[in-house]
Amino acid sequence: MKTKVNSYNIVEESNPSTILYHAVAYDEKHVKELAESNHINIDDMIIELERKDVKTMTGMPFEPYFESCLVK
Repeated sequence: MKTKVNSYNIVEESNPSTILYHAVAYDEKHVKELAESNHINIDDMIIELERKDVKTMTGMPFEPYFESCLVK
C-alpha cells in the first residue's frame, strides 16, 4: 500500500497562472484517476507537482482527494 502522497495543481495550458483543480494523490496517474472518478476531463491540462510527501499537522499522510479551485 502506498502511503506517501503529493500535492498537485492542475492548470490549463493556455492559462497556466490560474489553478483550476487541486489534488492530493500518489502520483500523476492517480491524479488522472481521481479526476475521472469525479467526471472531470483533465487530458488537455498540465499537472504541476506542488509539494512531495504532504502530511497533516499530526504527521499523518493526507487521504487522497481531488477538488475544484473555481469559485462558484
